[in-house]
Amino acid sequence: MEKFWHIVRLILGMAVMGAAAGWLLVRWWRKSEDRPSLLVKWGVTLLDLLFLVFVAAPVVAEGGYAGAFGGIPMVAVAGLVLAVTWTEDIAGWFGRKFGQLYDGGDIAADPEPFFSIAEARRKQGKPAEAVVEVVKQLERFPTSVRGLMLLADIQARDLHDLDAARLTVGRFINQPGHTPKNVAYALTQLADWELALAKDPDAARVDFEEIIGRFPESPEAHQAHQRIARLASPEFLQTERPPIALPRSEERLGLRPDFTGLKAPPPPDPNVRIAALVSQLERYPQDNQTREELALAYANDLGRLDLAAEQLEQLIAQPHAPDPHIARWLNLLADLQLRERGNPETIRRTIQRIVDWFPETALAEAAQRRLATLERELRSKNESQAVPLGSPADPRLGLKMKH
Repeated sequence: MEKFWHIVRLILGMAVMGAAAGWLLVRWWRKSEDRPSLLVKWGVTLLDLLFLVFVAAPVVAEGGYAGAFGGIPMVAVAGLVLAVTWTEDIAGWFGRKFGQLYDGGDIAADPEPFFSIAEARRKQGKPAEAVVEVVKQLERFPTSVRGLMLLADIQARDLHDLDAARLTVGRFINQPGHTPKNVAYALTQLADWELALAKDPDAARVDFEEIIGRFPESPEAHQAHQRIARLASPEFLQTERPPIALPRSEERLGLRPDFTGLKAPPPPDPNVRIAALVSQLERYPQDNQTREELALAYANDLGRLDLAAEQLEQLIAQPHAPDPHIARWLNLLADLQLRERGNPETIRRTIQRIVDWFPETALAEAAQRRLATLERELRSKNESQAVPLGSPADPRLGLKMKH
C-alpha cells in the first residue's frame, strides 16, 4: 500500500511540474519575437537533456575510468551545448529586467482615449464629424473627463446646441467616481456657456449652486460663491451697450488764458462708495473682492486701519480660501500697518503668520525674504516722510553778482 501511495505522489508531482512547465512554455512562446529560432533551441535542449539522462548519466554512474574519462567529459560537452544555446537569451533577459527600471520594459501601457482626430475635424470646421469621432472614443471610455467635456464644448460652441451640452454635462456629473474638482469644472464650464451664449445669469447661478449643494464647505463651493457674487444682471448681458465716446482733447491748451473747465471733477464721496460695498457684502457675505475693496477704502479714504484690519482678518479666516490669497491678504495687512507706521513687532508677526501657516512653500520663502528686509522697509518708510527745509533761499540769489 505504501508503494501505491508513493507512485501516486510521484505521478501528481510530475503532473504539477509538467503543468507548470507547460504554462511557462506557452507564455514564453506568446512573448517570443523569433518563434522559429525558439523551436530550434527547444529541440536542441531536448536532445541534449536526453543525452545527459540516457547516455552520460549511466556512464558517470559506473564510476572508475569510464566515469572519470568518459562520463564527465560527456556531461561537460552537454553543458557547453546548453550554454552556447541559451547564453544570449539569458543575458538578454537580465538586460531587459535591468532596463525595466528606466523604461517600464514590455509592460503594456494602460489604454487611453484618442481625441486628436476629433480635434482635427473641429479645426477643419467639421463639428458634426468631430462629434462622431468623440462618440467613438466614449463608447470605449465612457467616463473620460476630457472626452465628455470636449463633446459638450463642441455641442455648445460649434453646433450652438446648448441643450445637448447640458445633457452631456449632466451625464458626466452623474457618473460615479469623478472627483469634486472635475465635477465643479464641468458645472463651471456649463455656467460660462450659459453666460456667454444664452445670456442667462439665472441658469449660471443654478449651476454654481449645484456645486455648492454637492460639495458644501469645500474649495469648490468657495469658488462658486465668488462667481455667484460677481454675476452680471440679465439686463446687463442682454442689452446691447453703445460704444463709449471718448472726450475730445483741447487742441490749443497752451494758448488758453485760463484753465476753466479743465480741472478734474471732485473725487466721489468715499462714504457713498463704502455704503455700496457694505450693501454688496450684506447680499453676498463671501464676496472676497468686495471685502478687500472695503478694507482698502477704510484704510485709504477714512484712515481707519482698525476697520481695514477687521475686514482683512475675515478674509484670512475663511476655511477654504486659496493659500496664495491668504498670503496676499497678510502681506496687504502688513503694507497697511507699515504705511500707518505701526509697531514693527506687529508688522513682523503679521508676516510671520505666512511662514507658520505655509511652511516649506514658496509663500513661506517669500515671507522670510521680506522679514529679512523688513528693517530696510521701515527705514525707507521713515526717510520718505516730509523733511523740513532750512531757512528760505534768497529770492534774488540768481541775480547776485560775484564779488
